[in-house]
Order: sequence, then C-alpha cells, then structure tokens
Amino acid sequence: MSLTVEEMLQIGVLSDVKILAGEQGLSNRIVKTVVVIDVPNAGQWVRGGEFLLTSGYLFANDSLSFVDLVDSLAKKNAAALGVKIGRFLNKVPEEAIAKANKYDFPILKIPTFMNHVDIINPVLSAIVNSQYKLLETTEAIRTEFLNSLLLNKGIEDMLNILARFLNVGVAYIDEIFGIGYGSENSSFKDTCVVPDMLSEIIKDYTHVKITNANKTIGHLVFEKEPSYLTRFADVAIREAQRALLLHFQRMEFASKVERRHKDAFIKDILYSKFKKPAEVFLQAKVHGWDPGWKLVVATIKTIEENKSTNNTTTDALPTTDALVEEEEHLLNFLNEKLNVYFPGTMATNISPYFVALIPLKEEKDYIGLCKTIEKLHDVLTRYMESDVVVSVSSAKKDLSEAPHAFSESLETLDILRRMEQKPGVYSWCDLGVEKILCALKGSEISRNFWRKTLGKLIDTKDESSLFLFQTLEALISNDWQLKQTADFLHIHYNTLKYRIKRLEDILGIDGLSEGKRRFD
Repeated sequence: MSLTVEEMLQIGVLSDVKILAGEQGLSNRIVKTVVVIDVPNAGQWVRGGEFLLTSGYLFANDSLSFVDLVDSLAKKNAAALGVKIGRFLNKVPEEAIAKANKYDFPILKIPTFMNHVDIINPVLSAIVNSQYKLLETTEAIRTEFLNSLLLNKGIEDMLNILARFLNVGVAYIDEIFGIGYGSENSSFKDTCVVPDMLSEIIKDYTHVKITNANKTIGHLVFEKEPSYLTRFADVAIREAQRALLLHFQRMEFASKVERRHKDAFIKDILYSKFKKPAEVFLQAKVHGWDPGWKLVVATIKTIEENKSTNNTTTDALPTTDALVEEEEHLLNFLNEKLNVYFPGTMATNISPYFVALIPLKEEKDYIGLCKTIEKLHDVLTRYMESDVVVSVSSAKKDLSEAPHAFSESLETLDILRRMEQKPGVYSWCDLGVEKILCALKGSEISRNFWRKTLGKLIDTKDESSLFLFQTLEALISNDWQLKQTADFLHIHYNTLKYRIKRLEDILGIDGLSEGKRRFD
C-alpha cells in the first residue's frame, strides 16, 4: 500500500497545512520520502515520489525560479511541494499556481511556526507503516488464495475472495473451454452461463488477461473501472491472477495425467491387452463408462492428399512439438463434441486415426447414432480444415467386444480406400458385397477372374481400346443407364450403342447389359 498526499495530510501534526494548488493530484500523487530543498536547481535531483519542503529563502527575490521549480517537479512526478509563506516568500506566484493546477501537482502552505523535523518524522513513519500494511495485506490476500487452491475450492471461491477485497463484482472468462464464472456479488453470474455472452462481457467491461507461456487462457473482468477500486486493488488482482494461473496449471497437469491413463486404457482394450473381462469393466467405471452400455467404435481419418501442399520447403514444415500440440487440440475438440451428444464417449489418437468408443444404450439407437455422427462430420471437417472420412462399426454388446468393433471400423476404412470413396460417414453394416470383393482384390483368384473376363480387351492394341475401357467404366459408374452414360461421356447416344456393340464383339459376349454379365 502506498501513501498518497491526501493520506499524508490526514496525519494529525499536518492539520494546519493548507492546499494552495494542484488539489486534483492529492489522491494519486504517491509520497515515498521527504526532502528539504534550499539549493538552486533542486529539480534536477528529483527521482519521483518526493515531498519537498522549502523555507522559500531561495525564491524571495526570484519568482521565475520558483515557477521553473514547480514545472520541473511536476514533470518528474514529485509528490508535492511544501513552502513556508510569510517568512521569506510572501506569496506563491500566480504563474506557479497555474502550472501546478495544470499538472495536478499539489503546492502546500506550511505554517511558519512548524519546524521541518516536525513534518519529516511523522511522514516517514507513515510511509514505513503503509509499507508494512502493504506487506501484511499482501500476505493476507496471498494466504486466502493459497488456502483456496490447496483445498481445491474452485474458481468461484477465488472470485469471491477477490470481490471481497475489491468490494466490486468480478467474473472470470475461461478462454480455453469457453466457460464463464461470476462472484456471488456479481451481475455477471447469470450471463456467464451463456456462451454467446462471454465475448460481449470481455468487450464491454474492464478486464485483465491471465496468460500461460505467452498464451491467453482467460480474462478477469470487473464491473467497475480500476480507478473506482479499493487501494489494495493492484495487490489483490495480481494475487488473483497468480492463483488462477496456478489453478489452470494444476488442472492442465491433472488432465494430462488422466488423459495418459485413459489413452493407455483405451489402447489396451482395442488391442486385447486385458486377460479378464472383469479387469476391463473395473477400469472402465473409473473412467466413467457404465459396464451395461453397448458399444460402437468410430474411426476418424483426415484425407491428407486434399490438404494444401504449397509449402514444401523444410522451413515451412511444422515441428514435431507443433504436430503433437495440434493432435492434442484435435483430440480435445473431438472428445468435447462427442460427449455433448454421447456422454461417456472415450476417444484417443492412434496415428493416423482418431478412435472413439461411443456408448449405445439400446441397439435400436444405432441408426440415430449414425445420423448424429453425419451431422458432426461437417463440424469436424471445418475444424480440421481437411476432408474427413468416418467409419462406424456395428453395435457390440459391451466393451469386451471393442477389439472386434475396432477391426470392423479399420476394415471399413480399408474398403473405402480401395473403392476410392469420397469423404463422409460410412457404417460397416451398410457395406454389402464390397466386404467380399475388396478382400479378394489383388489375390490370385481375382487376377484369374479379370484375365478371363477382360483379357481380350486388354490384349487389343489399337487406339480404340482406351475409349472402350473408358466406356465400360462409365457404364458401371452410371449403373448401366445408357442416356446418363452418354451425357457423362459427352457423346451421342448412338455412338454409345456402337461402342457397346464393339465391346460385345471383342469380349465375345452377347448382351453386355444383361444381369449376370453386368455382375461379372
């Protein structure tokens, strides 16, 4: 706590001191020491915070020097100037009073009967007492915040402590999670629960930032301007900032530890590391999973090829730390969004995938779950700034079948990759013959089959074979609809019919569009 000129004048022995000028500066000019000046050019020795006393002897016949002194002291942030009037100096020059009022620099009239020592001793004692009071108050504030932290009373308790010291309603806006908290005496208490109002509160009210490693994690908001706060405001606010930062760091550390344990648990489940089902269900309960829930596994993958690749230099490539941080942000976002719609969801990162274990209360809810994930797909695509494909397993009876569900979701992704499917949400249950055909792709059986079916076309060496291959692919892509295929190829309908006849002749097939031939 600092001693202002206004507080200094309340010391009993200074009751006869009168204010001649600069009254507006009484409450904000801080007194750090008391100095007697009776030497020329005294202003050059001033460092700030001095209450200067003079008998006026030097200025008895030199009013301009007094004006210059006032100008110098005011600009160097001296606390005040006390001058004895009537002994050597009959009055303070009007120009000096005007300058003092301009800079809100107090000029005080010291009675001629007062000795300088009668002023110096009590003022210095008051300065020491105020510094002790500041230390005492700082310790009291710090102790309260520390107790709140140690007893884990939460952010609202810290805000109540701060509000009590400031006598002003306060709020804390958590920028990481987009959550607001208000003290008991705060008008923010109701508006803080509305996410859309948080940015408005920060914009409209005085606030200070809480930062961690140069990153803003939150804002401490006040209902009144700092100038209206109590004189312990700066101490209380500083201690509140420190306490909120420590709270964040502790929660962040606890979250990381919990995250690591949960990640390890999820991966142990997916890779069948548990020997006994009872072990699975026991640990699952610790992580908030009800053993009675059914299960669906969703695997999310970004399609890297569709990301921008303009920056190919080594300097432009993100660092390993940056990639890890980005993956953590994505995982946190995914966990947050999935838990809004499916409380209890557990997600982890198994590069290059994000894998989510989603609880299902009833098997009949499966279709609704897939539709909800389709809605979330758009949100994920925007947030990840990349095309995203999501594969969803079939519903399983409980966590013990998680490895099977995970296998289904990975196989679905593999099938989609082979089929060159577009981004979207795909369910294992919706895949039909693709499960069998894709399993055969690249096998000896499949090679023998396509050699037998398309070998004659492959062996054709003339230029027309390329157009015929394109025609066959277009027919299959357009479900053998001739008009639709002709439009797709930008050719005349009769040209398409001619190409189909050529295909039939080369392949030795009569009726290419018949059901069995189409299937082959």
